[in-house]
Amino acid sequence: MWTLPKGDSFLPKVSLKRLRRLYAAEQKAKPKLRLLCAICRKEGGSLDAVAARVSMKRRTVHEILRRFDDRGIEGKDSIKQGGRPCQMTLAQRKDLAKKLLLGPPNNKSGLWTTKEVRDFIREKYGVEYASTHTWLILKAGGFSLQRPRNRHYKSAAPKERADFKKRLPGWHAIIGKRAS
Repeated sequence: MWTLPKGDSFLPKVSLKRLRRLYAAEQKAKPKLRLLCAICRKEGGSLDAVAARVSMKRRTVHEILRRFDDRGIEGKDSIKQGGRPCQMTLAQRKDLAKKLLLGPPNNKSGLWTTKEVRDFIREKYGVEYASTHTWLILKAGGFSLQRPRNRHYKSAAPKERADFKKRLPGWHAIIGKRAS
């Protein structure tokens, strides 16, 4: 398990000079640290010496060096981890966006709640999502969080507000300037 080549037998097709050039050119921190581990091992350092030089645990250094041993110089980069495939097709998501723009059928405010969207997706497409994931789908579709403003129970009616504005001092002067 702990037998990894070192010195010239470690990454035999890659020279120490090339490793140092890659190290100097690398911009990202983690691949740069991995390359430093490879340089130390190529120089003939033991696992403990490499671990001390890069301030990492021995087991972590071993995993990094094993990755180089398995994949070659590409071991410096992480492998992209794919997630679970989307349960809705692209066509379904486009259709959902169109339906959402029309507004909810039973809501006077014209705004969807995540629960309403979740229930709509379940009924229309037969896919079950949690509310948090429904929100992620909405964000990915370009939708944003909006809340209807509550009207205060003592707020004036629109006609009362218009009458109030007309009674303000100087209102006629302002209207007159705009009208002429």
